[in-house]
Amino acid sequence: MLEMDWLGKVHGSVSAQGFSGSSPDGSRFLRVTDHLTVEDWRGHSLGQLAVDPTFYGMPTWADDSRHVCGIGFSSNTGPGSGTASLWIGALSEKPRVVGTVGEAGSDPPGVAACSIKNNRAIVTGTLMPHWPPGGTRYLITSYIQVINLSTGAIEYEHQYPLGNLGGQLIGTGQRGDWVLVAVSPDGGYLAESGVFNGKTIIREVPTGRELASFPGSVAGFSWDGSRVAVSINVGGVTESHVITWADQRLTWRGSGIAQSAVARPGSSDLLVSRSSVAGDWYDQVVVREDGTSSVVVMNGRVWSP
Repeated sequence: MLEMDWLGKVHGSVSAQGFSGSSPDGSRFLRVTDHLTVEDWRGHSLGQLAVDPTFYGMPTWADDSRHVCGIGFSSNTGPGSGTASLWIGALSEKPRVVGTVGEAGSDPPGVAACSIKNNRAIVTGTLMPHWPPGGTRYLITSYIQVINLSTGAIEYEHQYPLGNLGGQLIGTGQRGDWVLVAVSPDGGYLAESGVFNGKTIIREVPTGRELASFPGSVAGFSWDGSRVAVSINVGGVTESHVITWADQRLTWRGSGIAQSAVARPGSSDLLVSRSSVAGDWYDQVVVREDGTSSVVVMNGRVWSP
C-alpha cells in the first residue's frame, strides 16, 4: 500500500496484508490479523484495540481520526442472525458496546459513518440481488439506522423497498425500487440514489427530511457534506461530476463513472475514483475546492510529481 498526499506525491509504503482502512486524516490505519492493531502511516505499531477477535466485518474510523466503530457478535449469535452490537473504541479508551443494531433475519449490518462531532453512527444493511432474475447483480441498501453513540438509542431508521427477492430467483417476483445509500462523513446527510430511476434524494439526519433531489447517482460526500461526486447521464454518455447538492452547481466534470469518493478533512477536496463504462480504464483524480483537478493514479500507475 502506498502513502500519498493530496498532491499525488508518494511518501512511503506499507504491507497490504491485513490492511483495513486509513483514518480520515491519513495519519494512521488499522491492520487486522489475530488482533486489531493501529499503525502510523509509516507502518509502526501504535498499539492494539482491546476488541474481541470475533468482531465481524471491516471497522470504520470515526471523523476524529482517533476512534473506531465496528460491528460485533456475541458468542451465541453470528452474522446470519442479522442483529449485532455496535461498538466504539480508541487506543486510549476501552472499547464499549453502544447498542444493538441490525434486523433479525437480514444480512449482517455495516457501519457507514461514525461521527464523534455529531455523536452518532449510521448503520446500513446491504444486499446484492439480480435483475432481471439470473441477470446482473446490483449492490443495494436494504435498511438504515442512525444510532446515538452516548445512549445507543435509534434516532432514525428506514426500511427500503426490496420487492419479492425470493420470487426474483425464479422469475416471478416484482422488482423493488432499489436504492444505494451514501453517507456524509459527519453522518449529517444521506444520499439515496435510485438504482434504476437515475435520481438521487438528499436527506437530513436524523430527521429524514428531504432537502434536495437531482439526476444521477452519488458516490460520496465532501467533508462538510456540501458537495457530492455523482455519476450522471449527459446526452447518452455517463460522466463524473462534482456538484454542490443544494443548488446543483457544477464544480468539476470528467468522463467515466464515479465509483467512490474520499473526503479531505477540513476541505471540500475529494479524491474521486472512476472508471469507464466498459471497464477498460480506471483512475483516481483529486478534485479541489476551486474546481481544478489532478489525476494521481491511472490504471494502477501512480502519477506522482
